[in-house]
Amino acid sequence: MTGPTSDEFVNQVRAAVDIVDVVGEYVQLRKSGRAFLGLCPFHSEKSPSFNVNAERQFFHCFGCGAGGDVFSFLMKLEQLTFPEALHKLAERAGIEMPKTQQVEESPEKRAKQAMQEAHQLVSKLYHYVLTETPYGVEAMKYLERRGVSMQTIAEFQIGFAPDSWDFVTQFLKKREFSQELMVEAGLLAKSDGGKVFDRFRGRIMFPIHDTQGNVIGFGGRLLDGSKPKSQPKYLNSPESFLFNKSATLFNLHRARPYIRKRKQALLFEGYVDVISAWQAGFPQGIATLGTALTEQQARMIRRNVDSVVLCYDGDAAGQEATSKAIHILQQAGLIVRVAPLPQGVDPDDYIRQHGAEAFSQQVLLQAMPVTAFRLKHLRSQIVINDETDKARLIAKAVEIINELESPVERDMYLRQLADEYSLTLSDLKWESKRVYKQQKSERQRDKVSPAWNNSINNGKVTLAKTLPPAYHTAERMLLYYMMRNQEIAARVQEECSAHFQVDEHDALAAYLYAYYAEGNPEDPGGFIHYVQDDLLKQLASGLAMMECKEDVSDLEIGDYIKQVNNYPKRAELERLREEQRSLHLRAAAADSEDARKQLEIQAALTGMKILELENALKEG
Repeated sequence: MTGPTSDEFVNQVRAAVDIVDVVGEYVQLRKSGRAFLGLCPFHSEKSPSFNVNAERQFFHCFGCGAGGDVFSFLMKLEQLTFPEALHKLAERAGIEMPKTQQVEESPEKRAKQAMQEAHQLVSKLYHYVLTETPYGVEAMKYLERRGVSMQTIAEFQIGFAPDSWDFVTQFLKKREFSQELMVEAGLLAKSDGGKVFDRFRGRIMFPIHDTQGNVIGFGGRLLDGSKPKSQPKYLNSPESFLFNKSATLFNLHRARPYIRKRKQALLFEGYVDVISAWQAGFPQGIATLGTALTEQQARMIRRNVDSVVLCYDGDAAGQEATSKAIHILQQAGLIVRVAPLPQGVDPDDYIRQHGAEAFSQQVLLQAMPVTAFRLKHLRSQIVINDETDKARLIAKAVEIINELESPVERDMYLRQLADEYSLTLSDLKWESKRVYKQQKSERQRDKVSPAWNNSINNGKVTLAKTLPPAYHTAERMLLYYMMRNQEIAARVQEECSAHFQVDEHDALAAYLYAYYAEGNPEDPGGFIHYVQDDLLKQLASGLAMMECKEDVSDLEIGDYIKQVNNYPKRAELERLREEQRSLHLRAAAADSEDARKQLEIQAALTGMKILELENALKEG
């Protein structure tokens, strides 16, 4: 910024935005007591530990410790500076930035913004070419033949890149965009000889957006028969500052509200399938971008919903991709079902051939549990020519069924298997037990036990959890109430003769004294914003999120202060007792009578000091 940040302006922006709304655009939140709970976007987890306090306007993750206010959230998630986060939230709230608050951006930030601006402009250009110029006539006819409506073309801003080497190149050059930067952004390309040209030519263009709806890349599809076979049918933008295929899901920004409302996502392999499903009345569709599903993409889905239906192509490659995706999605904690599609048919084909009703009734509503899919996939892989093949298939099927945790489900699938292959249920259950013992033995054999570590349990011995010392708990309780009550903070500052023993607690207390000294109000959310150190900010958010009774007596506060004040005495008392024990041991092992007497005298003097400290602690 060119000028200092105005606290008044920062507070105005903070008051104008709701952290629950902002976080809710990235994380699915549900009400839990006084807070909102969701999966943390900053680390991988299956059980929600990420809390957002609507009343106090701060967040804290009990899993990884991340915490802070709405500015901290955006800064951490989108890698923004504070001025950039302030500017973004001010824009969101419709508040104009004062001239003294204009963001002075880094070269990297300016480059990223230029890329974003260029993508937005080129997206509009492609759409205009498709819908308003002769260059887009053939592409428009092609889309019409495939049943894509004008409403869908407008909704997804579908466009067309003319079969020209410099159409976009000249367009960007006239608007003074750096050609080198546009090559880096993936809108243009460069030959080995250094000539810059349009990356996308003669293709129907599908804009790819980030989670907030900004265009960050494109997918281009050739018109059928328009290019030699050497050209790929689909071409995506390359990786850039903006576009990371492994961390992007096509249509997530548009589908997110529908996914959350319907409590289910439809995961496709390509953007054409998503668009076809959207037009047919299934707006909760998302897709990967020409690559296999990644753990990062699975976590993005899990942050928004608990359940996903896999709707991949019906060919062999699609079934293999489904098998791999299932494992990744389940590892992310998602409930997975698999929609059946006929061999060699993709979702777009099916919808165009059979219609929305059939897709709903015969595909989506027939989506099968993972075990049913795996058994079906197994049958397609093993051709039964004789009894040996049949036995091998049954053994592998039993292995799959044994992985189920529910005995009811295991019994159900075993009965189906027995009926299908004319086996007795008792024989199949005996085989199941045999296979289970073998699986268990193999798991035990493959398990590697880590070496013993004296400081870490390593799972070999169960030890009782060590409770934190009394002074540690007392310091945390005092800080909790100090953030909510200025009088308590003043009392602690006056009566605590000793510093807080935990350095981070002591630093946070110093921040609190300064915060109130500057005339700030009793507001944990405001205090969290006031703290400049990231680690202390996280500590403050964690303390503020503790479940403690709101009304605390003077006597309780006095007890906490006493614990803090007494700790140095208790530490000294422990030191003296250890010293006394050492003196007695040395006296017993002394070589001469004089040495023994001298050590006993020292032990007696130490004992007097111990008695004095014990009396002082009793009186305190």
